[in-house]
Amino acid sequence: MKYWRKAREVRCVVFAGMATVLALLLPFTVLTATPSPGGATVGLAAVLALAIPVMTGWGISRGDRAMEQRSVRPVAMLDLGLVLTAGIAVAAIEVTVRASGVSPAGLIAARATVTYIGLLLAAVPLVGWGNASMAPVAYFVAVVIAGRGSDADHPALWAWIAGGEDDAFSLIAALATLGAGIVVYLVRGRGD
Repeated sequence: MKYWRKAREVRCVVFAGMATVLALLLPFTVLTATPSPGGATVGLAAVLALAIPVMTGWGISRGDRAMEQRSVRPVAMLDLGLVLTAGIAVAAIEVTVRASGVSPAGLIAARATVTYIGLLLAAVPLVGWGNASMAPVAYFVAVVIAGRGSDADHPALWAWIAGGEDDAFSLIAALATLGAGIVVYLVRGRGD
């Protein structure tokens, strides 16, 4: 277990989660939560949320696959546990920060974190851990470039991370993305 933690750079993942939450608490993040792909608070929250999937994808890709495939420990399930624990823990703290009234971007960041974790897990069987963290980044860039909907308050249907914090569809879409990512990872494998 010690080798797995060291290979996965769990300390860096924890640091990324703490840095994400601390960044939400900085004075410039108390801007009014502005929906739309170009909204400053939405954009900041969505960018901060990329830290966890990028760090976990990087950390997991560092392992020795040949050795891990012969391991008696369920390495693929440990990797899944790391991603889910880090992502859900950070999202829960972000929701708590928003509920306490400290940061309007907290709920938006939590929704983006959950979405990105789902995209990361869905991409692993297709491109492996080393490249899977590009899926959330590509989604974010697509939302920024082409996610504008009918007006600033209503982004395109597929760009739910840019929705307002009280948008129920965006929350449901984020949770559905997480669920789908978990299913794809469990059914299709770990992406060696």
